[in-house]
Amino acid sequence: MKSNREINARTGLLGLLGHPVAHSVSPYLQNHLAAICGDDLRYLAFDIEDEEALEDAIWGAYAMGVKGFNVTVPYKKAVMDYLEQVEENALQIGAVNTLKREADGWYGYNTDMPGLIRALHYDKVQIEGKKVVLIGAGGAANAALCAVLEMGAAEVLVLNRTRTRAEQLAKRFIVKYPKSRIRTRGMDQDFVGCMRESGTDWIALQTTSVGMHPDVNGLAITEDDFYKLLTVGYDIIFNPAETAFMKKVEAAGGRAYNGLRMLLFQGIRSYEIWNGVQIGDEAAEELLQGMREQIGK
Repeated sequence: MKSNREINARTGLLGLLGHPVAHSVSPYLQNHLAAICGDDLRYLAFDIEDEEALEDAIWGAYAMGVKGFNVTVPYKKAVMDYLEQVEENALQIGAVNTLKREADGWYGYNTDMPGLIRALHYDKVQIEGKKVVLIGAGGAANAALCAVLEMGAAEVLVLNRTRTRAEQLAKRFIVKYPKSRIRTRGMDQDFVGCMRESGTDWIALQTTSVGMHPDVNGLAITEDDFYKLLTVGYDIIFNPAETAFMKKVEAAGGRAYNGLRMLLFQGIRSYEIWNGVQIGDEAAEELLQGMREQIGK
């Protein structure tokens, strides 16, 4: 990996838009990818505290020739108002996390979905033909549901505190994926019994923020009988490295993973979009270790 690269008049600029961004690991990831690829690029984080300043930031950056952006909370939906074109998956998910500068304006993409797909493949978690339970129906759940349906899940059960929101999420995808069975339940209902109707061997994707640092003991679902039905549990949270959800999955005999690889691969996909390249898995472990160290700071 190259180091101590000098900035010059030809150095390209990439960045992150969101609030807050001070603890993001994206600058570490993207700057190391640029070094690995030998590209003369730098990636910075820009904290946009007020949504009213978002439009000025986007078009000011465009005027200055910024190559692209990642977009994080709370602007993944708001940024769509300023885009010339949005890819189909991002429209389906309803959120954009990657902007690429084009001659006629900004183009928008969602790399959360392909990032999760690549992470699941990387961890050898087979989704095709399997039963998947999705915990949560918020923004992250949109990308997760799109991912598992795209990978050919036979059945998906969407669980949320309020069933109405789970139903709203399911309706957005039923038409596009008619071969997959999508059901919904509220967490105040007998969702364990609903799962048992289809048997055991479920794969769970935990998409809520419950259990994230500093509330490391939080659990969206506490029932032991739920975890006994799982063979795999995937938590999108990556801090802490082992969440309370993961501990429950492992205690019941299942395999458990955190969201760091998803974060890695969605970042890699953004870099590929900006630069028209394909990046293999060779550097993944080195980058993952560095990301773990950054999170631990």
